[in-house]
Order: sequence, then C-alpha cells, then structure tokens
Amino acid sequence: MKKILFWMLMAVVLPMTACQEPEDLVPAAANKGINNLTVYPTWEGYHTADNSGFSSKIDYENHTITIQVPYNIPVESDVVTNLEDYKKVWVLFNLDDNAYLTPNLVTIDLTQTYTVTLTDQKKEQSTWTIKAELAKSSACDIEAFSIRDLGISALIDKNGGTASLIYFNELQNVFADYTLSPHARIIPDPSKTAFWCSPSEPMKFTVIAQDGVTKREWILQQTEPEKYEAGLRPGSAKVLWMEKLSKLGVTTLDMTTGVAATDEHLIINTRGEDPIVVDAKSGAVVGTINLGSVKGATSNYYMTSDHKGHIVINNSVPDDGGVFRVWRMRDLNSTPELFIEFPTGDVIGKHLSVWGDVYGDASLQAVYCGWTSTGTTSNFTWTVKDGVATQAPHWCQISGMTKGWTNGDAIRIGTETTSDFFVCGYSANELGWVDGTTNAVRSSVFGVLTNNEGMLAIDAVEFNGVNYVMASMETFFTWGVAGGAWVMEAKYPQTFSGSLELDASLDPDCVVWALDRGDGGYGLYGGRANDGTNGSATQDVKLHVTSDGYFMYAYFMFCNGYVGCVQFDCIAE
Repeated sequence: MKKILFWMLMAVVLPMTACQEPEDLVPAAANKGINNLTVYPTWEGYHTADNSGFSSKIDYENHTITIQVPYNIPVESDVVTNLEDYKKVWVLFNLDDNAYLTPNLVTIDLTQTYTVTLTDQKKEQSTWTIKAELAKSSACDIEAFSIRDLGISALIDKNGGTASLIYFNELQNVFADYTLSPHARIIPDPSKTAFWCSPSEPMKFTVIAQDGVTKREWILQQTEPEKYEAGLRPGSAKVLWMEKLSKLGVTTLDMTTGVAATDEHLIINTRGEDPIVVDAKSGAVVGTINLGSVKGATSNYYMTSDHKGHIVINNSVPDDGGVFRVWRMRDLNSTPELFIEFPTGDVIGKHLSVWGDVYGDASLQAVYCGWTSTGTTSNFTWTVKDGVATQAPHWCQISGMTKGWTNGDAIRIGTETTSDFFVCGYSANELGWVDGTTNAVRSSVFGVLTNNEGMLAIDAVEFNGVNYVMASMETFFTWGVAGGAWVMEAKYPQTFSGSLELDASLDPDCVVWALDRGDGGYGLYGGRANDGTNGSATQDVKLHVTSDGYFMYAYFMFCNGYVGCVQFDCIAE
C-alpha cells in the first residue's frame, strides 16, 4: 500500500517539475577586488557609520588606497585637521564576493601606513598600501546669491550650474552677496566688482574649489519660473537660520515682544530699546532702527508688519495710559508716524495683527488681554481704506469657543470687519477659525501639549492662492513646553481641525511645517530651555510673502530664547 501511494505522488509531482526551467547559477559579483574603503571616527570603542565618514581614492595600478581626510573639520571652519586626533578609526571595506584581506583590519591609526594582502575570487594575491592624507575640498557650488541693493535672491540649480533671478529689468553696475561651498572662491567676485546682467545676456562666473584645481562655470540668468498649481510646493520647507536672541545683541530679559518682516530684513522689537535689524536670509545683524520719541518700555511695546513689509508699532494700555496708539513706518529709515489713537480703559496691545497694506487697504486686529477669572473673547478691529484708518474700532464677542481665554492674538483674512478671522489665547490654547459675519467659531485646532503653555501668537497670509496660518506656544512656567511653532494650511474650515501634540507625528493634516520640539516634545527654542523662562510666555510669529510672489518666509520668536526663519516656495519642479 505504501509503494502504491509513493508512485501516485510521483505521478503528480514529476509533470509539475518537468515544466519548470532550470535555475540559472548567478556568479558572485566581481569588480576589482577592493571597490571602496570608508573610514568612520570612533570613541570609547563605538563607531559611527553615518555621513561623517571619510572617503578614499583607490589607485588600482599602484595598489594604493589613500584615505581622504577633510582639510578642515568641520569643513566650513578655518581649523586645519590634525591626523593625530584620529589614531583610532573604524574602517569599512567593500570587497568583491569571496575576496578577503590579510590582516583583517577593523580599526586603524590614520598617522600610520598599512600593508595588506588581498586574496581575490581566483585565489590570486596582491599587496596593497593604505595611508591617509589631508584633502582640500573639491566642492565648487554657489549656495546662495542675492543682489545687494535690490534685495532679490537667485534660485540655485546645482545640477544645471545656474543661479536664476526673478527680475526682468537690466541689472547695471550692481553688486551681489553670495555663499559658496566652504573655502571656495568666485571669479569675478561680484561682492567687490560691479557687473551687469540682462534677460537676453546672462552673466558667467567661475567658482574655484578649495583644492585650487576643481572649478565650475556658473551662469547668472534672469527668468520667470512656473508656479506650483496652488499654495506652497510640498517639501519646500527649509530652515534658513536659528539664533539665540542674546547672540543677536538682546541683553535684556523678558522684554522682547514682536517681529516685523520685509523682503530683505527681520526686525526684532525689545521694549524700550531700538529694534535690532537682521538679514532675512542669514540672520546676521545689520543694524538698528531709531524709533525716536516712540521708544519706551510701554510705548514700543509690540511691533509687527503688514503684507507689504511696512512696519507697525503699538503701545500697551493701560500700561502706557488710557490711549491706545499705533504708529506706521514705510521702511527702516522712516520716522514713525502716528496712525491710530483710541481712548480706552480696556487692556489692549500685547499683540496686533495686520492683513493687507496700511498705506492702502488693511485690517488691524487686537484681542482683549486682561487677566480675569472667566476670561473673555472680546476683540477689536480697525479698518484702513486708501491709507486712512478708522479711529474707533469694530468690537465683537466670539461665540463657540471651548472656554474663555486671555492674552491672545487674532487676525482677519480680509480687510473688512465681516472677514473671517483666526484667534487664539490662553488657557484653552484653541486656534479658532471664526465666521466674520456671525462671530461664531467654525472649526478649531487645539494645542494640547502639557497644559502649561500659552498659544498667544498667530499670523496669516495668502501665498499662491492659498491662505496659511502660523501659531506658536510657549510656557508660562519653569516646566512645560519651551517653544512650539506651526505653519498650517487654511483652505477650508472642514480640514482645519485636530490637535497639536507632544509627538509631532500626531499633528493634524493641515500642518505643513512644525518646529522641532526635541526628544519628548518639550521644546528646544523657548526661553525656559535657554536664557530664562518668561512669566508672560511672550512670543511672536510672522509670515511674509516676497514681492515677487515666489517665496514665503515663516519667522518665530520666543522671548529669552530663539528667533528663526523657515523658507517655503511655490516654484514648480
């Protein structure tokens, strides 16, 4: 019976196996024996196999492997590398299949020369020499390029070797500021030699690498790129810089309140001091603004800007008496002009947000900021028509908020008192989208975090046909989250919902960028994590779209902590 069963099974299996094609025997990969050698620094017996590895040059004719140790570490520094600091590094060989080295090196001393024997797949042997040398960088890219007097920046295409300016007039006798690969140089030097350029005749530059040998020709051209279909280009968010306020020259704690933005500059307002001006693209300090008689601890209490980059300053009442005042400035060199005077006994002035152009049409909005047991949802809107502002504001009370709040911020997305607006405040930490006609909340994003923070700053702008809102949170206490900031898409109320969590991966879908909150989500950039907790959790955010319409910049500032800049674009790829 067993034999019968065996032959029955074979009768089924054999026809199936007969239809199968024989499996090809793939020979082991073979190149040149040794294909690559990478070196990684080690410490206390551990190694790091990341981007910090040193590459190698392989001379197959002379059987020599030369480890390329960067001449400067970090590469952008002026400190020349000392091989004595690398007496124990981890080596990783890429060999042909079935090839091996004798001795089998795991760690080596870069100050020494090694001799090894390679046994290849055919069992043939060859002797190789391994050594290290300091290698100057061969990188010769333009990283950034801007026309100094016009404040316009070029789009850099490293693959094509082009720097493209969105500007359509001829450039005559202009100078440029630039950033190159570390230790590279450019000929002619556009920061020292005036040049010209036109849409029909581009300018050519040569960038020479640190090694003095590698070079590349770059073309400066003028072009108008296609825009992404709507809103910002996904994945375009790029952190340009982050700096401590103290490093930028803010020496007084607890007094820095707001930021204003132009195409070229960010202005940082500290109460009672002349505001500090930094380069918008690099964060480098370029000077201060003379506020004259407006300067004072309660008079230049807060500063912001409109969508055209005009500067807006306001006092705080009742700290500065019983009249709420707003000043405006066309540019950094203007004298502040009194714009709005509103006698009031209300607490106003912690923040003031602007939509539009204060020399054209705009709306300015502020919330009631008094500390009360139940809180309030009162807010005030001033409108501007042809540069003339209403002196008495439109007042409204919001309905539908989770609970009362204080010390918040609000901004309308339009220039009318019936325009929808966004509002936030402590302690609900609710960012509400409010119907401008009914003053009822349509939808909300909540900042839950740890309930020890205040969501006190928001801003909004239209970018490539889509509205974006930015908000921030900062702790009031010596515990809690030390600085969180988010940029959110605000297309529809239905999609503007969810909650901001300690775990950034749980943020709602409307969030297009979030500030790194570090391990555990407790924040890296707020005052508590840096120079000192601010008891009022003072903070600010600013969204600014450049005049060419291709870039949006998002700025955040935490009192006693950091100020930073994130760049977005809407350029079609």
